[in-house]
Amino acid sequence: MEQPTPIHPHTMYKGVKVLPGTHWTIVDKWKEKPQGQVWRVQDQNGRKGFFKFAYPRQWYDAGPIVGNEWIAKQLTDLISVPSARVELAHVEDADETLRGIVSLPLESTSLHSWRTLPDEVQRDPQNTVRNLTHLVCATIAFDVWVTNIDRASGKNIILYQASDGMYDWYLIDHGYALYGCDRKWSGKHWRSSHWQQIWQFYHVPRGWTQFAKRPNLMAMAARIQAIPEERLARMVRSAPDSNYTPAIKESVIAMLCHRKRRLPAMLDAWLDYDGNKEYRQ
Repeated sequence: MEQPTPIHPHTMYKGVKVLPGTHWTIVDKWKEKPQGQVWRVQDQNGRKGFFKFAYPRQWYDAGPIVGNEWIAKQLTDLISVPSARVELAHVEDADETLRGIVSLPLESTSLHSWRTLPDEVQRDPQNTVRNLTHLVCATIAFDVWVTNIDRASGKNIILYQASDGMYDWYLIDHGYALYGCDRKWSGKHWRSSHWQQIWQFYHVPRGWTQFAKRPNLMAMAARIQAIPEERLARMVRSAPDSNYTPAIKESVIAMLCHRKRRLPAMLDAWLDYDGNKEYRQ
């Protein structure tokens, strides 16, 4: 990824007219990591969500979280891959107004991640997870396209049981997709072979390779390839995050357009690769 002009901390989210978004109240500071914070929050209507943001000092490890998550949501919607709803948001913490994005989980149901599914579901997912082949192939094709490096364990795949007993699903957490952060690209330009050879940066959850069928992967690649490049460019340029600078936006546009053209070849090479392609804890 071409390196953007360094961002001064005081430019964080300034000048974006659609911000600050809805106001949320902190429930608890759930996770605080170098790659950003994830806090549980609630709005005045009782909705609950996960507020994601990063302090300017975390730029190297966190990058522009709001833009990554916002663009990823638009792209998953565009190719009909279920993903969590997101909203621009702000919270008050002591004397600070923190701006970020809220991921909204499906409420009124019990949620599982792929890695915490009951044992019987893990053993026989084809009879318990709805549209399993689509889940596997759509997720792989999307992640490869946007260079998502954070799917392997299955913690970012949410499942819930429908009234008929089958599990439906949706995707969450795309902070490391697209631009991700500076650390993601350290020493590896997005045009390098590292990002063309999927197994170098991406592993699927355990047991998935048997369901990664070539016709389904190629069908998803064709759907992605059919997106007009002008539409992708407009979508990325409209990202409501001033940390997604013009330089970052143009690099991401170039990457998405290049990778969608190369997607069938990359997926073919991945299918033919006989090394390990699954997550190993």
